Amino acid sequence: MEKSRFIQFSSLVGSVTKSIQSMKMEKMAHYGLSAAHTNLLCHLAESGEEGMTQGELAQAELMDKAQVSRVLQNLEEKGYVRQRPGKGLYKRRYTMTAEGRAVTDEMETILLAMNRFVSRDIPDADLVVFYRTFGIIAQNLSRLEASVAERKEDTLYE
Repeated sequence: MEKSRFIQFSSLVGSVTKSIQSMKMEKMAHYGLSAAHTNLLCHLAESGEEGMTQGELAQAELMDKAQVSRVLQNLEEKGYVRQRPGKGLYKRRYTMTAEGRAVTDEMETILLAMNRFVSRDIPDADLVVFYRTFGIIAQNLSRLEASVAERKEDTLYE
């Protein structure tokens, strides 16, 4: 039973991830943006005037720093973000421009509508439990991943 639950969980997460990426690509094509562009813009929008560094964005998105660099360069060319002066390429902070905020606000409207659609039949109390539980699973998987990388996973299975 537990084995099939893990397989079911993995399949469901993969299916959800594929659907989300597909919808992002479909909806963001109008703006000439990819899923990576969308995610970085959303992180920068949440960071406010403080902005974020390339390193912080890479960590938040679990994305390669080189890819973050390319996406940010593209977003700069489109006029959606700007670099603040600073030392070192990866330590400079990026913030949204007014145009970037406008696009992000439009994206947020789309994302909220999508969110409402997919969760419309689920009571709010169940959603709270789901997100709390899913957060715990994500944290535990990250810990397991780190332990496997350090070759200490044997102690976790006990």
